[in-house]
Amino acid sequence: MSIYLELPELNKDFSFRSFVNSGAGLCYPHWHKEIEIIYVTKGSLELGINDVPIRMHAGQIQFIAGGDVHYFLAAPEGERIVIQFDLSLFYDSSTDAERKKSISDSFMKMEHSSWKWPDPVMERMRVLVEDMHEENVSRREGYMYMVKARLFEMLPMIFRDIPRNEMAKYASNGNIRSRETLEQLERVFSYVEEHYQESVTLKEVAEYMGFDPFYFSRLFKKNTGKNFITFLNEYRLNKAKWLLLTEEGSMADVAEASGFGSVKTFHHLFKEATGLSPLKYRKTLSGKE
Repeated sequence: MSIYLELPELNKDFSFRSFVNSGAGLCYPHWHKEIEIIYVTKGSLELGINDVPIRMHAGQIQFIAGGDVHYFLAAPEGERIVIQFDLSLFYDSSTDAERKKSISDSFMKMEHSSWKWPDPVMERMRVLVEDMHEENVSRREGYMYMVKARLFEMLPMIFRDIPRNEMAKYASNGNIRSRETLEQLERVFSYVEEHYQESVTLKEVAEYMGFDPFYFSRLFKKNTGKNFITFLNEYRLNKAKWLLLTEEGSMADVAEASGFGSVKTFHHLFKEATGLSPLKYRKTLSGKE
């Protein structure tokens, strides 16, 4: 499987959609021509855009320009609103090529991460994103006009209030090195998904990828922000959290099903990551304590 072109299911007459993603699974490297807005409403989110790993927290917003290759790591305790729209929503029959380029450039050159914006701008954008999503979900009469009105409120903010990032155009849209790197990451993600219940070592994965272990370790950390074993353990812990919430198995069953070699190791890593023992976690989130 390689980096793929995503074709969002957008209404041809109204090229906009929004949805809530619980973040329970990996989202493989992909790209699309539409603008994407990620608004983290709960927990945290780790993603990669081109060659850059990013960690987001609740309340933060990330824009992803059309053509940027991006992926998301699993975040089962997180939640995010995702908005996708085509720039054609800003155009009409009188919009000339120069104006279209100006709008496209504004989205490309804006600072895409909200934590680098002034606080009032970030707050206004959060309100717009929430309003657009609410309108799209409720589908009350005239909702398309309301969504489009909110998009047009956003546009002058991008032109006037959000800082520019002149380097963004060099990092986006067609970075061949980035796409090759993300294809490699996608192979690693697939390998982990298929083998996480087994004994997996950095050396084995490096050999699978055809790399020297030292080179693979540096490559992985550079592009995800964490070393491979940390990623593997976090992936297993996320699986364990899901099992603890959805099944009634013993701690030994959960440890084995999520790929940990022993209950002791599982208990130690789980408590280190969450501050709770696995049993306490299950009881707390199920409302039994």
